[in-house]
Amino acid sequence: MLRDSCSCAFRFPAAVIVSTGDSFVFSVLKVFTSRYFVAPALAGLGIAAGVLIFLYVFPGTPKIGVIDIPFTVITEQSAYVIGEYLNYARRDDSIKAVVIKLESPGGGAAASERLYVETKKLREEKPVVIVMDGLVASGGYMMSMGASHTVAQTSSIVGNVGVVAFAGPLVEPFPSEEVIVSGPFKFGGSTRREWIGTVDLLKSAFAKIVITERGDKLILTEDELTQGRIYVGLEAARLGLVDEIGGESDGFEKAADLAGISGYGLVDVNLEVLKKFVQDFEEVFPSEAVSERDLADAMALLSTNNGEGIASRESLPGGANEESDMIQALQGLMLHGRLNTNQEDPPPDFPLELNNRPHIYYMYVGNAR
Repeated sequence: MLRDSCSCAFRFPAAVIVSTGDSFVFSVLKVFTSRYFVAPALAGLGIAAGVLIFLYVFPGTPKIGVIDIPFTVITEQSAYVIGEYLNYARRDDSIKAVVIKLESPGGGAAASERLYVETKKLREEKPVVIVMDGLVASGGYMMSMGASHTVAQTSSIVGNVGVVAFAGPLVEPFPSEEVIVSGPFKFGGSTRREWIGTVDLLKSAFAKIVITERGDKLILTEDELTQGRIYVGLEAARLGLVDEIGGESDGFEKAADLAGISGYGLVDVNLEVLKKFVQDFEEVFPSEAVSERDLADAMALLSTNNGEGIASRESLPGGANEESDMIQALQGLMLHGRLNTNQEDPPPDFPLELNNRPHIYYMYVGNAR
């Protein structure tokens, strides 16, 4: 009996401990499962999840990139700069749509085609709306064919689909006896008749781009389209050359609608590319080596040219000194993809100047400024 009593006496505290432990666990579970705890906990988790979704799925205000192309003749140089704008807008994930304010009479055939391709590439990733200013003709109009949507003003001048070519004289000068050629067309490339056929082929290719991009909206036949006419905005919209008549605000509304965004901000793509350009320049030249005046002069010189897009040494501030060399290098950096097209040191006694090559343009030359 005494053993049993002792046994019970020793077991009793353990039972009490177990009972007390169970009570504690049950109490904790009761607290964690009560509505006073569950509701705030779920609310907190919901808020945390919402913050994470906002940060990772919606990282900030959606933006529309703005590219401003004032009256610009499309050359290799200007196409390079515009191409940089397009590439920046394509690479920046915060930019959900792009509005391009465009005015151009066109320009070089290859450069115009490049801008059409680059605009179309941008369109494949995000909506692109082109708002046409006073004149968007020939190669400028070709570029606009790469957009998702085109907006023209009532008085805009649009169209001029066609080709202008300068193929040299009617009769090519025959090389002297010192020059040996390997074939009948090695010297001139082709006959004048063949050049006319090339122009006609390029005209048809231009027309096919317009017909393909405009689709059922276009009511002009290919023959009518390739007559090279220009149309005011109202008529261009009626004929299907552009999508609508409107202004800049209409372009932004359409871009936002195509991107499915609202409450958007704007990004000045021209400025962002220029800032990147300045950063690249500062990496090339130490900041202490170039004064603020030098940099300001350099920015002004970006639009100065001698017919080929590069400022002459004499036009640089300070003349031919070390600082002007830096500024010239700055401009070269901006156009780093440009090859020199001037023949400064031709081969001795060569019968032709190398820059007297055929020129082909998609350009409106009637009343271009």
